[in-house]
Amino acid sequence: MAEGQKPRKHSDDSVKLFVGQVPKHMTESQLSAMFEEFALVDEVNIIKDKATRASRGCCFVICPSREEADKAVDACHNKRTLPGASCPLQVKYADGELERLEHKLFIGMLPKNVSEGEVSELFSQFGTLKDLQILRGSQQTSKGCAFVKYETKEQAVAAIEGLNGKHKMEGSPVPLVVKWADTEKERLARKAQKAQSLASSLANADPTQHPSLFGALPMGYISPYNGYGYQAAGSYGLMQYRIPPGQNQPSFPNVIPHANQGGTPRNYAVPPAGYTYPAVPGAQYPLAYTGGMMSNQPLSGPPSPVPPPIANNLAATSSSISASPGDQVEGPPGANLFIYHIPQEFGDEELANAFKGFGRVLSAKVYPLSPLVV
Repeated sequence: MAEGQKPRKHSDDSVKLFVGQVPKHMTESQLSAMFEEFALVDEVNIIKDKATRASRGCCFVICPSREEADKAVDACHNKRTLPGASCPLQVKYADGELERLEHKLFIGMLPKNVSEGEVSELFSQFGTLKDLQILRGSQQTSKGCAFVKYETKEQAVAAIEGLNGKHKMEGSPVPLVVKWADTEKERLARKAQKAQSLASSLANADPTQHPSLFGALPMGYISPYNGYGYQAAGSYGLMQYRIPPGQNQPSFPNVIPHANQGGTPRNYAVPPAGYTYPAVPGAQYPLAYTGGMMSNQPLSGPPSPVPPPIANNLAATSSSISASPGDQVEGPPGANLFIYHIPQEFGDEELANAFKGFGRVLSAKVYPLSPLVV
């Protein structure tokens, strides 16, 4: 589209394609002529840098229908390399186009025992259904929501206007929610916003309300005291106690033996509440075990305050957990985070995407929870 020219108005049937690997010297007229060899084209818009107005090596192509758009995709995607480009053209539907063309609706507040037949019967009153999917959990139980696709946009609009907030199905205490389904871009944005909200709430959380999180030594914590170390022994709730060379073994009553693993006994001990570890040369603070470090609730009163040097050490090392050597890359000291309350659907990639907006993410790892052993 030439400078100063107003964009054309397109119909609802028009389809926008994104095209990558476009040589930066090519003009919109040249690109339009090239694509018109394979399909009808209404318009070509080169994507330009806002500051320099130079081509960014990609463009949008507007076709009058989905049929014509598919012709352009089939003929050019990964099949045609333009002069001056190092790779073949990448031609695909622009973000949100497929969802818009599929006329896909989200349905919420369905009864948990609803059947596909009941949903189909209700929504077929407004037009022809091309697809119906009730979302189910791992045990095949309904999640109370579904997706439907209509043949035309008008049918989908009629269903929204006729049912959203107005119709209550038998077995549900509230009316249905019927709206346009989120696009992939909107879903990712929603997940990132949810993760950011969780991170913000944790940053402002009251540690006295979360003793199991803030009152416990993190797994993989290395004590600042010479010769003393505490390492989770495969399961939460048991701490290993290592004695400095040349010192006698202190006697701990009520030693809790860990379950044998692989036929080899491994003993781990939790000292009694109120026990203060022996003084160590060079240590600035004595470490008192409060009895609530590794449990869901403190055994007696709130967790003991942690001196600033130890608190800083806890924050810096709390992400050093690794299922096995080489599983993840660690950042420099102070740049590693341990995240609580991660949404169940999050994997490594979703976690990284949620935090990459704040800076470069070297690695992200989601660990499954292990049972608490006390």
